[in-house]
Formats: sequence, structure tokens, C-alpha cells
Amino acid sequence: MDKAWQSKGLKDYSTEAILGTLGHYGVQVSEADFRQLAEKQYPTSIAQGWMPNWKGKGQFAPFPFAAAGELWRRWQPERLAPYELSEGLAQLMGSLGQLLQGAQQAPVDAAFQRINEVRQRIPVNDKGEPDVNFMQEALRVFDERAARAFDDLAEMLARAGHVGHAEAFSDLEEFLLPDRRGVSKPIIRAARGEREPALEDLQKVATDGTRSPLSRVLAVDGLLHIGANDKVISVGRPLLEEAERTQDWHLALDLLARLEHSYKQLGERSSLAALAQDRARIEAAHDAAHPGHRRHQHQHG
Repeated sequence: MDKAWQSKGLKDYSTEAILGTLGHYGVQVSEADFRQLAEKQYPTSIAQGWMPNWKGKGQFAPFPFAAAGELWRRWQPERLAPYELSEGLAQLMGSLGQLLQGAQQAPVDAAFQRINEVRQRIPVNDKGEPDVNFMQEALRVFDERAARAFDDLAEMLARAGHVGHAEAFSDLEEFLLPDRRGVSKPIIRAARGEREPALEDLQKVATDGTRSPLSRVLAVDGLLHIGANDKVISVGRPLLEEAERTQDWHLALDLLARLEHSYKQLGERSSLAALAQDRARIEAAHDAAHPGHRRHQHQHG
């Protein structure tokens, strides 16, 4: 294996050459071993498992990650690799970004077509939701700025009048991140001027006891985002009491920050004073439940 592999990629090298290089630097792996690993893991996790024995330095330091991806392509060709979703998503976000900047020829339709083909192949659980480990690996490559762009994209498209693309993107978002189901689409409705139905949709998710705590907080965030501070309080207050009852202290801390923001916006001084007492009690309970665990700042997004 020569040093040009980094610029050329591995697709033109033989499987023997890839396995030989892995072996040379401390990782012995056969096709049978790899298949066994692939039953429970995806390429990045497989490569991370190899790293403790890896002796490659310099240009060969990142080789296991490239090798795991390439061996997956050869030995698991019928299965989607997480990086294929990462690439499709990056391409789609790039073309939608061009569209928002006014590029008439942005290749949006082709990017949507590609991501929809990828979507059909994403491994799902028995509820039809994407496999969590697959999604973690696929989304790990996006930095915070890209994650923020992903979060804002559907709403920006709707505001710019690209309603069809906004809906298609939020449909994808709600599939990839099931906690956002019923949260992403109402934000678009609000951006299109349908504020009341949007508020109803978000309140429905926030008060639905069958939904995950994260889903319900995201719905509260949606209400905050639209500026419905009174609704944040009407759904957030019972949710806070429920979090305290079930001793979900992190959820309670997240909700405190959101309620505090809304009370401040509405100028409700007496409610803020009462909330300060709630905060003292909940923080004490959190610290007792998690000794030595520094409280991270819980703020609304």
C-alpha cells in the first residue's frame, strides 16, 4: 500500500492489499471476522474497535477508518453504510443552501432523489424508526454549525416561499429524528402564516404522555420559537411537575430554563419568584441524585 491512498481513496486497491496493510500495522482481520463485527456495528465503530492495537503513524494513522468503510462496501454491498447517508444529506443541504442564496440552477431535485433512494435503505427498528447506532454514526460527521443549518433549513425554505421543498425536508427530518415528529412541520406552518394550527399541533405533542421527554421539550421549544410564551407556560408547567414527580431531574432543569424565559418575556414577577423556589428544590434533588456531577447549563435553544 503506498502513501497515495489518502488522496486516491481505497477503491482501486485489492482487498489483499487493504488487509495486508491492516495486518502490518497491528490489526489482523478476516472476512469472517469483519462480517461478525458488521452484525452489530457500522464502519466507524468497527474502526474504533481496532484503534487500541493500531501502530500506523503519519499518513497511516487514520487508515482503519478508510479501510473499514471500504471493506464494508465490498463485503456488505447490500447494506447501506452510514457515510452514504452523511454524503446524501450534505449534498441535499448544500443544494438547498444554494437555492436560498438565489441560485436558479441549484440541483435540488437530483439531491432529493438521491436522499430518497438512500432513505429506502436505512435500517429501521420494529417501529419503523431509523436504527439509533446507524444514525449516530451518520450524523457524527456534522459539526455544530451544520447541525444548526439542518435545524433551520425547513423553516428558511418556507419563509423564502419554497414550500414544497420545505415540506419534503421536514418530512425527511421527522423520519431521521423521530423525536421531532410533529414538531418540525408545525414550525413550517407558522412560517407560512398558519400560526393557530401550528400552536395546536405543538401543544398536542407537548402534552402527549406517550411521547419521549425529548419530543415534548422540542415541542415546548417550538412554542418558544414562535413566541407563544403563554402556551409555553400552560404546557411547560404541568410537564415540570411531571418531571419532578418521576425524578427526571435533567428534564426538569431544561424546563425551568424555558419557563423562566417565558415568564421574563411576559413580565410575570410573582411567577418568577415562585419558579426560583422550584429551581432551588430541583437543583438540590439533582445534586443529591448525581453527586459529583457538575450541572451543565440548561438553556433553551
